[in-house]
Amino acid sequence: MPLSSSALEPILRLAIVDGIGPARLSALLARFGSAERVLAAREDELAAVPGFGREFVKRLRAAATDDGLRRTHEAMRTLREAGAVAITPDDAAYPDAFRNLPDRPYLLFAIGDLALLAAPGIGVVGTRSPTDYGRRTAISLSGELARAGLSIVSGMARGIDSAAHAAALDAGGTTVGVLGHGIDRVYPPENEKLFARVRERGLLLTELAPGEEPNAGNFPRRNRLIAALSLGVLVVEMGEKSGAQHTVSYALEQGKEVFAVPGPIGSPQSAGTNQLLKEGASLVTTAADILEELRGVGHAFTASAGPASPANPDVPPPPPADLAPDEAKVYAALTADPRPVDDIAAAAELAPSNVLAALLGLELRELVESLPGKQYRRR
Repeated sequence: MPLSSSALEPILRLAIVDGIGPARLSALLARFGSAERVLAAREDELAAVPGFGREFVKRLRAAATDDGLRRTHEAMRTLREAGAVAITPDDAAYPDAFRNLPDRPYLLFAIGDLALLAAPGIGVVGTRSPTDYGRRTAISLSGELARAGLSIVSGMARGIDSAAHAAALDAGGTTVGVLGHGIDRVYPPENEKLFARVRERGLLLTELAPGEEPNAGNFPRRNRLIAALSLGVLVVEMGEKSGAQHTVSYALEQGKEVFAVPGPIGSPQSAGTNQLLKEGASLVTTAADILEELRGVGHAFTASAGPASPANPDVPPPPPADLAPDEAKVYAALTADPRPVDDIAAAAELAPSNVLAALLGLELRELVESLPGKQYRRR
């Protein structure tokens, strides 16, 4: 469950200290064990933490004062008004994909459907100044991937990011926007309507405290979270020097597949993507190229030889305890005989788009197999 107000208050006191950032916050909590102990620590104890200078230690000590409490209450009011919740690694909603990061965020702020943190996603990134070709390609591929059940993960920036998010929602799918600023901010300002749509039908996520402005240094680190939430990263258009390159680097570090759309020779917006293809990225011209790589779409599977239950084949074996709520409902609705998506949706009492997302997650865990005609059955 997301943090209660009483549990959030001491952590937020630290999170809103000027200049602390996610890395310093995590270092403090790892060193002292709790936010309360940090707030009670002496100056010399805080100064003993590597990289903590005298001025920063003074700011930390100020967090324990009445003024620090007042600022914290203002930040908590901002979160309530935004409809945001706070999540730590102790919460079940905290993404498993973040737990193995060497610099995992300790505190996350989110608005929207937290179940998307466990849903299979595909990162879609690229230039903030796409060509018409790039924008149309991002819209087409993102829409098809969303209809196939993948959540589109991107950074809510101008250009390719915005096109990908909007296309996912237009297709009836889901999307996750990972922000490089506070959850209460809208950036760029012209994306106000898109932010509202994602809040309603997707998820906005950030590791930065409320009130944090969209400073340039925030965005490269934000990209490691986009890569972590994604099964792979699709680059539509990227110049030779582009912020999207950070996402590619993080994806490769995390062992994720990198997909790239070829662009016209001589186009500055495609110089980076064409270079990725030279370096071994998977070439993409249709959504099927990605889906086949991730789950074998278009191919019939041979039933796996698991424990048989001939006496009652329609009673599924117990599902893994760590299934997401939608995955558990879909798994319970499946039988040994093929069922179309609409039938599964009706049995599970879920929207078809949610069923498709859950099916992909189950299929990747080899609990479900897909058959021709968009039918599925339990493995």
